[in-house]
Amino acid sequence: MGSVDTLDVLIVGRGPVGLALALDLGRRGVRSTIVERNPATGTELQAKASVIDERTMEFCRLLGVRDEVANAGFPDDLPGDTVFCTTLNGKYIGRLAMPSARDRELPRQSSEVLRRCPQIWFDPVFTRAVVRQGMTDIRYGVELVGCEQDNTGVTCFFKHGKDGRAEEVRARYVVACDGASSAVRKALGISFDGKNLGYSISAIIRVDLARYHSFGAAERFMFISPDGTWGNFTTIDGRSLWRFSVVGGNEKIDLATFDMHALLRRAFGHDNIKYELIKVVQWRRSQFTAEKYHQGRIFLAGDSAHTMSPTGGHGLNTGVGDVMGLSWILQALLDGWGGPGLVEAYAIERRPIAVRNGAGSTRNFSIWIDRNGRDKVLDDGLEADEQRRVLGENMATNMRQEFQSLGLALGYNYAHSPLIVPDGSPALPDDPDIYIQTARPGHRAPHYWLKDGRSTIDLFGGGFVLLCFGTEAEDDQRIVDAARTVRLPLDTVTITEAEPAKLYERRLVLVRPDGMVAWRGDSLPDDVEGLLDRVRARKPP
Repeated sequence: MGSVDTLDVLIVGRGPVGLALALDLGRRGVRSTIVERNPATGTELQAKASVIDERTMEFCRLLGVRDEVANAGFPDDLPGDTVFCTTLNGKYIGRLAMPSARDRELPRQSSEVLRRCPQIWFDPVFTRAVVRQGMTDIRYGVELVGCEQDNTGVTCFFKHGKDGRAEEVRARYVVACDGASSAVRKALGISFDGKNLGYSISAIIRVDLARYHSFGAAERFMFISPDGTWGNFTTIDGRSLWRFSVVGGNEKIDLATFDMHALLRRAFGHDNIKYELIKVVQWRRSQFTAEKYHQGRIFLAGDSAHTMSPTGGHGLNTGVGDVMGLSWILQALLDGWGGPGLVEAYAIERRPIAVRNGAGSTRNFSIWIDRNGRDKVLDDGLEADEQRRVLGENMATNMRQEFQSLGLALGYNYAHSPLIVPDGSPALPDDPDIYIQTARPGHRAPHYWLKDGRSTIDLFGGGFVLLCFGTEAEDDQRIVDAARTVRLPLDTVTITEAEPAKLYERRLVLVRPDGMVAWRGDSLPDDVEGLLDRVRARKPP
């Protein structure tokens, strides 16, 4: 990498979001460069994201890493249960029962099921795929310290960690995937607005947890006192690695004086415990969203654009959704068939999704810390037993959508986007745990298993796709000819099966490269060139 050649896309940050962007760009024939300030050997164990929702698994399927993620090592027979108790050696309150990956039913609305794959495994899967693909140069120990942009590109200034050497590089586009404390976002002066939900403290421990309780196998154990949920154990690898988290206050504390061992003894309910305390970290639980998602040729994605409470596991999944929506836009801009309006459309489409998902995660957290109906949970007697029973049932009911939110994963929509052509059909309710498939413009194109064994989802992800249900009409060729004229990538797929035709509701459905419906109708409009200009941002709505 040097200052002579201009890079197409520079990605700042080698986390899951940056890797997913690189992998999808490479699949589209676009070369990229990732700069990561940490050295390649910086692989310390971290308890980060582990929930890979149905939409992200669909993206993994598209990117060719589905099997590696699904089989990364998390045991498929571990129930996804959450146990509510006072301590592991204390009083049982209730249980939210969730099936294991082996027993989880494939939802009729998707080709994939939700998976557990901790980020310590997820990131290496994507890194190996990026390296195999050979379209991305990953540079470790390189920190972006500044950038200047003009109408044709961005000049980036780097500092090499080993020797402090300075380097200057030119890129056509830059995508910041450098986390919640994004140096790029701060350098651009983009405000990061929202609310701080407090500081939490997490420990990674290695322990045979089953030795210390009689509640049966589960993915997490939540500890409840009269003051609310004060801590929890959540499995990392489904075996001996656990994240122990405690809900903190509004101010940082000095970890050097913090007695994590005392809190672990409280969680276990006794002192005779054999465990290895691997690390302790303090982190801020927050719901923040960047005021805007781009400035000129520099884009924000993932945690650099939004943060949310991990209650629900939506942070990583929202970030992957960002870059899968941005990747085709960058390709369109670089190849010349996309218009300048694509830049604004990215923020118009993705920012509301972050606000929506972040609000849902905050609601989930509010259930954790609610103090109502908990004043007797530590007591003995019939009245306390009844309070625990009612509390357990309420917790299980109210928290189910935290771990089972198909509507949130698949039900977002871009109907308000200038790239979407509305058809006058009414919007469906946006419910986090209920998802009704629809081919209404602005929504994810519905899944249906075709007779040849493919999902309709498998038809999308390259260029645009025109689905033709039933008998093709001679007039349909007009959009193919118009697309060829403007060099817009377009495939046509004819489906004669009756059931998917009912699901999509119109004879013709135009699906974008990111799998979202852009337009539908029973016949092409007279101005088919105008339609293509609209969906590629060459023409204002």
